[in-house]
Amino acid sequence: MNFPRARRPVLAAIPAWLLSVAAALLQAPDAAAQASPRRGAAAAERASAVADFYARAGREVRSKHYRILSDLPADETRIYAEHLDLIYGEYARRLASLPQQAPEIPFVLMFARERDYLEVLRATYGVNATGSGGMFFITPAGAALAFFTESLPRSRVLHVVQHEGFHQYAHSRFAGKLPPWVNEGLAEFFGEAIVVDGRVIVGQASPAPVYALRKAIEQRQTVDFLRMLTMDLDAWNANVRAGSAGIQYMQAWSMVQFLGWAEGGRHQRAFEGYLRLIHGGTPSDRAFVQAFGTDDVRSFEDAWKAWASTLEPTAFATAASRMTFLAEGMRSLARAGERADSLEDLLARLRARDFSIEVTIHGRTERLTPEDAILDIPKDDLATTKPVFELLPPKPAKSTTAERKREADFPMPPGLTTRGLEPRELVLRWTRTKEGSDFDYELLSPKEAPEPAKERRPAKTPKSAPAKEAGGDDARP
Repeated sequence: MNFPRARRPVLAAIPAWLLSVAAALLQAPDAAAQASPRRGAAAAERASAVADFYARAGREVRSKHYRILSDLPADETRIYAEHLDLIYGEYARRLASLPQQAPEIPFVLMFARERDYLEVLRATYGVNATGSGGMFFITPAGAALAFFTESLPRSRVLHVVQHEGFHQYAHSRFAGKLPPWVNEGLAEFFGEAIVVDGRVIVGQASPAPVYALRKAIEQRQTVDFLRMLTMDLDAWNANVRAGSAGIQYMQAWSMVQFLGWAEGGRHQRAFEGYLRLIHGGTPSDRAFVQAFGTDDVRSFEDAWKAWASTLEPTAFATAASRMTFLAEGMRSLARAGERADSLEDLLARLRARDFSIEVTIHGRTERLTPEDAILDIPKDDLATTKPVFELLPPKPAKSTTAERKREADFPMPPGLTTRGLEPRELVLRWTRTKEGSDFDYELLSPKEAPEPAKERRPAKTPKSAPAKEAGGDDARP
């Protein structure tokens, strides 16, 4: 992808007002700062951090659908830009029947560091982003999709990008009319999507939310269907602040799955009709009755609970999530000059390092650790045999002296593949960064897994000549 420079960048340069604020804070503290040197120093430091971000980011770049301001390395910016464009295409395809109602806001801020993300959003836009990994926001000072990557596994960053990217796209189609449950439910639906080989695979269900929602139904902790349909944004946010974020996001995602894609798409046409009515301005509860042809919301709730109580995790989503965890672990080892020889050795090395990553799904943050269960892939309805992971030996280093030394100093992690996964296999492929000391990875989805590594046969022992007796050359026993 080419990244031509924007002709008229909106936020390409450091805003003049910001430079003025920074200069004032750095050179001439006000009375409050003089009275409180620590407060003045902290404000100056924040202003300097904001100015430094804009200086590092430089000018905007453009992808197919977005204007981007980023202080990430160029190759990393390109990866996220291509991902955003791909997911944009999926949003557009799924919502193709809904005309645009508001201008698109195709602006993206990418931050390498969390601190810069927080300070720039606060100083430039008046947004308090504390506790978030990314967000789509609209303020009088401007609007954008923003996220940071520091200390986060790529899978979590991509989930944030896909979720918040839907909010960004939906704004142009619904102009703020989407009820919170379907806005967040669809955002989580796309957030759960898996991208492999340039294909977006939707309708996936990971183990943690599936089992957590089943437990919530058993313990009668779910939110009443009619209440979900009519809940406004203030009530939604109040429940989140009260500690109900997890169940609301999980249930919204599950309701969207059920009404839009479950049971062979039984309710899909009615769900699409509901979205069209919302798009046209019909209130949520009336739109539901009109689209589904009944005001018996309780029956829908009972049917959803019965479906959700028996839903099983999809093997593909589980394998992709766990393969990503293993890839992050292998990269962590590679950065320390280590390489595992088997899956069991990999888990042992990761346990020795107390390795873990956090994954946020449907408002719940789950910590993944190198337990034996991380190697398990469930057998779903698509598979004929239970899928498994298999470690693949890394390819030999190339022939030049520099490349052999680089491989010796920073060994390439082994590959990883599934066997028996449907509808397609997953294969982990590594690439070495330009610096040579680090690695990037991607998940591929070939029709068939690579052939198993050939076992080395022991070298043949040369036949020895017959032993000779002491009495002569041809002595026989």
